[in-house]
Amino acid sequence: MTIDGVVYHFWERSCPDGITYVAVPERRPQDLLPDLLSQLRKQALPNPVPVFELLDKDFGWAYVRVPLDFRAGPGWRTVSVTASLGPVWATVTATPLRLTFDPGDPKGPGPVTCDGDGPLAPYVPAVPGACSYRYVNASSTSPFDHYHFQTRLTIDWSISWTSSSGAGGSLPPYSTSTDSLLAVAEIKALITCTGHAPEQGGC
Repeated sequence: MTIDGVVYHFWERSCPDGITYVAVPERRPQDLLPDLLSQLRKQALPNPVPVFELLDKDFGWAYVRVPLDFRAGPGWRTVSVTASLGPVWATVTATPLRLTFDPGDPKGPGPVTCDGDGPLAPYVPAVPGACSYRYVNASSTSPFDHYHFQTRLTIDWSISWTSSSGAGGSLPPYSTSTDSLLAVAEIKALITCTGHAPEQGGC
């Protein structure tokens, strides 16, 4: 019989002390979702692995006013988990939707976001990518430790599910983040000239 949309199977149990009846509910794919979502968030869903392009090769610094490309490393990928009970199964899939870089500079222009092919685009030094940020302040101004900016990289995930019954659809979105420290240096140059003629500096 069906009660509140749940189908129950009634079984007779014969024992030396008598006969009893047991109602066993059918499991629906939706019943698997809470455990699947917990597994996805705690075990399967990767945090971003911050990758910064064009850092100083000797000191690992970024530089003020020099475009800094950022990527999510191997964390930018689709992830699925599946559970089953007898013939009933459900699969939950997380797809990376958006990548956000918070530079950690309260006096800067603020976080930047990219999506589409940007988080996987190859790095081209001559052309800043869609996932790029330009610092305007050195990290000596950082309120964190006056040496590093405390940055945060966040992936926003789109979550969906499918099942053996054909039921499925969208689930509430989810985000994963990773904090990392980044030093940003500033270079000042002094330009001098030696004369008024163009070949002498043009001053």
